[in-house]
Amino acid sequence: MLKLKVIIFFFISNVCFPQSLYDTLSKVYDSSPILKGNRLKLESINEELAKAISKNRPQINMYGSIGTDKTTTINTSNIESTKNNNPKSVTLEVKQNLYDFGRTKHLINIADASIFAQRADLRYQEQEVLLEASKIYLTLLASLEINKLAKNNLVLLQKHFQATNDKFKLGEATSTDLSLAKARFLRARSDEIKSRGEVEKERSKYFSYVGTEAPSDLKFPEIKIEVPKKLKDITKETLRGNPKIIAGGFRKKLSFIKVSSVAAELLPSLDLSLSAQNAWAPNTFFDEYENYKMELNLKFPLYSGGYNYSNIRQKKKEALQNSKMLDYNIKNTLKEVEISWIEYKSLEFQIISIEAAINANEMAVEGVKKENEVGSRTLLDVLDAEQDLLEEKVELIKAKRDKFQNIFTLIANMGKLSATEMELDVNIYDYEKNYTAVKKVWLGFEE
Repeated sequence: MLKLKVIIFFFISNVCFPQSLYDTLSKVYDSSPILKGNRLKLESINEELAKAISKNRPQINMYGSIGTDKTTTINTSNIESTKNNNPKSVTLEVKQNLYDFGRTKHLINIADASIFAQRADLRYQEQEVLLEASKIYLTLLASLEINKLAKNNLVLLQKHFQATNDKFKLGEATSTDLSLAKARFLRARSDEIKSRGEVEKERSKYFSYVGTEAPSDLKFPEIKIEVPKKLKDITKETLRGNPKIIAGGFRKKLSFIKVSSVAAELLPSLDLSLSAQNAWAPNTFFDEYENYKMELNLKFPLYSGGYNYSNIRQKKKEALQNSKMLDYNIKNTLKEVEISWIEYKSLEFQIISIEAAINANEMAVEGVKKENEVGSRTLLDVLDAEQDLLEEKVELIKAKRDKFQNIFTLIANMGKLSATEMELDVNIYDYEKNYTAVKKVWLGFEE
């Protein structure tokens, strides 16, 4: 019996305890397949750095061969002789680049720029995932609150309809009054059904995106990151921290490094080659053969059909393209920030105005009810006043939802909608762990 009570207690606690927006963001951060996929993509690009670094390391190869050899000879006396042998050999070869006029250095810089661009892309994806989760949470919250208002309004208008019906039977209300009360009651029932459908739709979206059933008790969040009061301050934060702009900056840098990299292909390279070979019965004249060799190979690329020059021209065009795209992304992002900030400020004033209107409407409803009791107001006046009050409350909920969505959009544009900045209760993904590990791996599959 005690065990059953404990289970019931925990069940009730889980159902009734309100879940904050940050709890939802934590769940999404931990479970999102989009984030997991992009983390793996980043770790895959980290390997480009390991491959670039490997160019500075020696290449060691071992070759072995075994076969059969039959040789027939005829001397000057026309005497024919045939010899059979089984040649075998083992060769160890070591190659090391001594100087390549910056080729490897450029490859390492290209890999680093690609990695940091992908890190910025991952941060952008993280923000997009958390931003979408916040919108789903806030939309569900607003739907639940509107459904509560719809239920309360349905109960209220049902009482009005019943009371009017009783008065009609006693001859104290007209058929018009009864029809009006019934029409408002039926409309309220329709609105409640519609709002209930919206709740179920948003619950479905929540489950699909978050991966768990939506809680029944939600609340508007406390904002952990303060939004600057001036647009110019938000603009500065956006230019400094927006991951989309940062990624574009790294891709612009990357494209110019590629120009230098392909230009280095026109320069010479110097390699050292060491080899040791041991052969048994290599031919019909020797039983064993040993060879040790050291070579310095200097390569001057003279002409390759114009390929290298075409490659350089292509990379220059790509660099200019990425530069133009960065300018476009900066302008577009700043425009979005300005629009979000204007909407945010507008919503602040709307909320103040709506709250004042609700207070006035509440007083008006009470006054109309009292005047209706003494006969100076009709039932229609009462129903209209209550409908106005309901619509104002619905507008307030929607305005609050839109305000918080704009706040999180501004925070995302500033590059601060992250698990770290939001202080989410999660294990933060370590960007440096895999990056540092793969640089140290000389051999094997595990970093």
